[in-house]
Amino acid sequence: MSEENNVREETWSANDEMFNCDSMNELLNENDNLAVGDIVWKGEKFPVKIAAYVDAGDIIEMLGERAYDDVGEVAEDWPDVSAEARQELDAILGAWVSKHMA
Repeated sequence: MSEENNVREETWSANDEMFNCDSMNELLNENDNLAVGDIVWKGEKFPVKIAAYVDAGDIIEMLGERAYDDVGEVAEDWPDVSAEARQELDAILGAWVSKHMA
C-alpha cells in the first residue's frame, strides 16, 4: 500500500459532537467564540454506507406487520418472498439511496 493511500482526511469540532470542519483553519474561521486555550477536537473521516440503513428485510417485515395489524393472524406468514425477490428489492433500494441520498 502506498503512503498516499494511508493519508486520512481530518475533520474538526469545537464541541466534540459536530465534526463539520475540514481543517483547523476552517473551524477557527467559523467559530468566533473560540479563544486561546479552548479545547478543539480532531477526528478522522470515514465513509458511511447509507445504503445499509434500509434493506429488503426491513421493508418485507414492515409489510407483514402492517398486514397483521389489518387482518390479524391470517397474515402471520405473509409475505413469503423468494431470495431472488429480496435481492431485486435490495438493488432497487440501494440504487434509490445512492441517487437521492449521496
